[in-house]
Amino acid sequence: MFKKILALTLVSFFFLTANSFAADLTLEDLMAKAQANQKQIKDMYAETETTMVSNMTMPGQASKGPQKMVQTGKMWTKGSDKSKIEMLSPTRQTTIRNGDKMAIINPETGQTMVQDLSKLKGPMAGQKADMTLEKALEYFNLSVKKSGSHYIVVGIPKENNKFMSKMEFYIEAERWLATKILMYGGDGKPLSQSTIEYEKISDVWVPIKNVSSVNTPMGKMDIEMVYKNIKVNEGIKDEVFKIK
Repeated sequence: MFKKILALTLVSFFFLTANSFAADLTLEDLMAKAQANQKQIKDMYAETETTMVSNMTMPGQASKGPQKMVQTGKMWTKGSDKSKIEMLSPTRQTTIRNGDKMAIINPETGQTMVQDLSKLKGPMAGQKADMTLEKALEYFNLSVKKSGSHYIVVGIPKENNKFMSKMEFYIEAERWLATKILMYGGDGKPLSQSTIEYEKISDVWVPIKNVSSVNTPMGKMDIEMVYKNIKVNEGIKDEVFKIK
């Protein structure tokens, strides 16, 4: 989850560079501002607690009312292509990404499933590599407007997408951080909203809390993810991300 949040933030940064927002800033200046903080993060560790409240029901099933689940875990990231997520409760599972390989491991049985991410196709193949400006422009039509202290960057898929019609990224101009992300369904109605809070740790802005709300025909889900005991640039060894 943490990695997805970082990926969405980075995508929004690249969206920013697709347009000239201010007469006194060049495209290169905007690129530098958008990527400056991210480039400072060489590696990161955090402990996570995710609280999910959902009233979703499958078709034909009676509603059981709001259901709550709390999920705990740990995460490690290094560079742009190494990550490890260790879910601890209520179920245990480890997911490791190292370059073009991703492994899902069941700690109870040792069973491991390895996937070659280089074979993924389409815009969602961004899981295998960080989204570049060129890739963003390949899949999205981009526009931007200024609203108060934020830039609102809009990405509309070039090809018809029945699941997503538009994404909006709210970028705080002072720190060049994505503080809100909106997604609209294929029908044009709001599908999800995420807000991100940051804290400066080791002189780098890192997410400390992400609150999301997802609306579907089956119901609504609210998700709050909190990051604790965050450590930045303390030198995580490559062995942590080894896929056997």
